[in-house]
Amino acid sequence: MLPASMEGSFMQINGFEGVSLVDYPGKVCSIIYTSPCNFKCAFCHNPLLVTVNNDVLDTDAILVDLAERSGFIEGVTITGGEPTLQLDLPQFAAALKSLNLFVKLDTNGYRPQALKELMDKKLIDYIAMDIKAAPEKYSEACGVKVDLEKIKESAAMIMGSGIDYEFRTTVVPGYVDMEDAHKIGSMVNGAKRFTVQQYDNTKTYDPGMKNTAPYPEKIIAEFAEKMKAYAEEVKILNTVSVI
Repeated sequence: MLPASMEGSFMQINGFEGVSLVDYPGKVCSIIYTSPCNFKCAFCHNPLLVTVNNDVLDTDAILVDLAERSGFIEGVTITGGEPTLQLDLPQFAAALKSLNLFVKLDTNGYRPQALKELMDKKLIDYIAMDIKAAPEKYSEACGVKVDLEKIKESAAMIMGSGIDYEFRTTVVPGYVDMEDAHKIGSMVNGAKRFTVQQYDNTKTYDPGMKNTAPYPEKIIAEFAEKMKAYAEEVKILNTVSVI
């Protein structure tokens, strides 16, 4: 079955990956990459998606591709950049749902009203929200002035939504320290799932961040252990080979 056409609508889609086994917990998925982002994190691992990327893919063609894959893939992860900046995201998510695909959204949580619309219309099945840093470091980590109340509003909304979710923090030296674990945990206390991500300095928005070495694996493990006081399940992703 082909989805309804998105003709007349616009999604700033800059990348498409047909099959992933790791980006949607428990499901085989495709990945949609969008730009831009409303944050400017120096350590961002998708630097080409931070600002508007004019290398755009055809939305209808992607939907046709997904329709052809729908017997194999189970869902679609929409990431960025920041997908909630896409004004036609609800229409696009509805098109995915018409294909009987599960929809996962990766977000920084800075547009709570956009999240609410997607939730109210039952257009998303899984949300992965980044918690960038401890409260006092949030603006520095994001590279822009942040209204922390929007982050808190989104976190509370997600936790009370009944939708499957996780929070995640990339542990970046200089932005997230061991003593920040409890401060970050208190922002999402009682969460269902929390993912601790190792920082990868091979590709960053600020080229200077390539000189910042990731924490050793044992530090990441210690950070994850501290987060167990705040979440039912804690996992580690993207650990690089650092002793």
